[in-house]
Amino acid sequence: MEQNNLFDEVIELPNPDAQRQFEELVGLDNAKDILFKEGRLLLNPDLLNEWSKKFHKTTLPAVESFQKRPPLILFSGDVGTGKTSLANSFGDPIARSEKINITVLRLSLITRGRGAVGEMTHLISSAFDEVEKLAKRGFTSGKKPRSAVIFIIDEADSLAESRDFEQMHHEDKAGVNALIRGIDRFTQQPVPVLIVLCTNRHNAMDPAVLRRAAAHHKFERPTPEQISHILCKALDSVLKEPEVQKLVGLMSSNSKRKYGYTFSDITQRFLPNLLLEAFPDNPITYNLAASVAQRIEPTRVFTNE
Repeated sequence: MEQNNLFDEVIELPNPDAQRQFEELVGLDNAKDILFKEGRLLLNPDLLNEWSKKFHKTTLPAVESFQKRPPLILFSGDVGTGKTSLANSFGDPIARSEKINITVLRLSLITRGRGAVGEMTHLISSAFDEVEKLAKRGFTSGKKPRSAVIFIIDEADSLAESRDFEQMHHEDKAGVNALIRGIDRFTQQPVPVLIVLCTNRHNAMDPAVLRRAAAHHKFERPTPEQISHILCKALDSVLKEPEVQKLVGLMSSNSKRKYGYTFSDITQRFLPNLLLEAFPDNPITYNLAASVAQRIEPTRVFTNE
């Protein structure tokens, strides 16, 4: 595999790090449950045939329509809302349930090319070639896959920007066309591949790409209830419930600020800074936590404009 040129990261599932990452994503239970089902069925379509015959004694027409969907899932939403973490880790419970190995490949930013004529198209096509080659190793006609591939394209809007934009360079349009051909390749042949596009700007993406998404999961900033859950779990009863709720108020949207903390603002900025403020001579207190929360500004909202 041309890993150094085409893929930033290769993750083999199942593994304990991905399992932990998946379990620690709070507030996304509905998306996680649906993804588990979608992932299993897109990677192993025969499961739906088995279900239909078990309960309805035949393969329903709806099953056949379901199986013709492109193996494409879109994650969209603001920065820091868990898109990338979920994309990296949702294959872990699928791998454990189906008792198969799943390889997660992340498209390299370098693969998007440097503008040379034909370069982006060639690199994108090469990436899909490598994904197909790996996926075919796990495919046996009429049998459960031995392995599968999840192919992640982060910041997908930069690669799949709408071809309707007048200022769009012809090389970028060719890159979008190559992406669409790659998606269609796996719609037309039964290999265990799942493509995940992550974007902050889904409104800027090409309609032809959006239409191909079998599912679109939208990610939001955490609600007050979700913020409270994260804090209580991370701080393990160090703070009293009224104190936690005061912190939730500091981290949520309010009359002065229309947006609150993202998930990553809490887990990657607030909590680490709180620990550093307390260590090594002081305990964690509400006053200390409130002081840290007041100093950390939430990540600004990323608009689709």
